[in-house]
Amino acid sequence: MGYARPPKNYHFSYKNQVSLLRSTEVIDTTAIYFLHDDKNYNRSNAYIRFYADGHFKTQATKAYPIKEEVNNHAYGIVGYYILQENTVKMQVYTNVNGGSNQLEFGFVDENKNLVVMHQNPRSTYKIGFSERAMKRKAANRNVPPLVYEKIKIDGLTYIQPNW
Repeated sequence: MGYARPPKNYHFSYKNQVSLLRSTEVIDTTAIYFLHDDKNYNRSNAYIRFYADGHFKTQATKAYPIKEEVNNHAYGIVGYYILQENTVKMQVYTNVNGGSNQLEFGFVDENKNLVVMHQNPRSTYKIGFSERAMKRKAANRNVPPLVYEKIKIDGLTYIQPNW
């Protein structure tokens, strides 16, 4: 489908740390998180879909996501995530350096939206993974973080991810 996929037996370190989500209280696996395009920051529409078993996929889209696209796990960039209270750590597989992991970090805010930092907070902000520290840095940034709005889409189905 034109998306980078990890080779068979690719090692995701987050894969071994995943625990099955038993609640949709923080991350809702029955919804998607949608980033509306923002002309001010040259960002296009995108969404993230989380699965209860630690998988997730993210995909840019030209318009509002449709269920056929969201349900098809062949579309999008893939990886694993770890949830620690309201903090989300995502390990994404990309084609950088012929295939590697990239890290993204964020938190679920009081409106149940996903706030993703622009950079790895461990290296740039030196704040670790603290939700409170990420909120403080996000509020003080000239470039605000990416806010993915939680959106329900009728007809979402679960198909076991193959990565």
